[in-house]
Amino acid sequence: MDKRIEAITAVQKRTAQPPTGREFLLGVAGVIARLAIAQIAVNLLIVLTGVGLINVAFYVYAVVLMLRFMQRFVAGTVYTLKEETLVLQKMLGDSTTSVIEIPLAGIRAIRPVAAAERLHLYYRQVTVIDPQARSPLGARAAFAASLVSARLARLLAGRQAEAVIGHAIVFEEGGALRCCVFCPDEAFCDALKSALPQAFGADDRAQQGEKTNLWARALQRAFPPLYPCVRPLVDEDALRQAREATARKPRGKKTDPRPGEDAGGADQWKRRRRKA
Repeated sequence: MDKRIEAITAVQKRTAQPPTGREFLLGVAGVIARLAIAQIAVNLLIVLTGVGLINVAFYVYAVVLMLRFMQRFVAGTVYTLKEETLVLQKMLGDSTTSVIEIPLAGIRAIRPVAAAERLHLYYRQVTVIDPQARSPLGARAAFAASLVSARLARLLAGRQAEAVIGHAIVFEEGGALRCCVFCPDEAFCDALKSALPQAFGADDRAQQGEKTNLWARALQRAFPPLYPCVRPLVDEDALRQAREATARKPRGKKTDPRPGEDAGGADQWKRRRRKA
């Protein structure tokens, strides 16, 4: 049975933008460095295990790495808003590499995403449609550094930690919440706002409850404005009450010194008793 043809409300097409010389050189250097590290690791595994087929994993990794490199610098995107569906496509030349179709009825929220936000804290599956919507390398390094030092995390993320890199679409699929990140322009945002006035700009994190894991708390210390729905692992009120209870607790009484013993000569009295 054919699906009903839906009227198209808005379309946004973005062709691949040629990278600058610096971006291209950094991208090529990153690919070469990763391939070199992977080759060294594979060679060590072959020596340790004696299984030569492990080298196949290196070729698979090389192909995936090259595809990601092409998608970053060559791939384009097409966003199509229909009456009841939002379609997000990745284009590599004239071919479509991936398609995500989201029913408008299942969308919970559409909101901006900052560079130093880690969406995996709230959603297990996060799909990035536009390469520009990926967190920059400094922000990704800051995620791990936040477990060690909030100051180091802020240093790695830099001043662009709160810069908007895209929009997140939170939708329900199969009873679970998924997240998709893309880069709509102003006209497409206006169309989404008209089609989904309640969801556009809403933040569903407050509805999910506060996060209490260690990683969420570490990121909240490093970037407080970006993580408003995080609760400390140890509640401050409970910690204050424990300190007050400890202060009120009576201390143990000291025993009276033995005859011929002053308060500071207990050790000397014990030594004299052993000699006797």
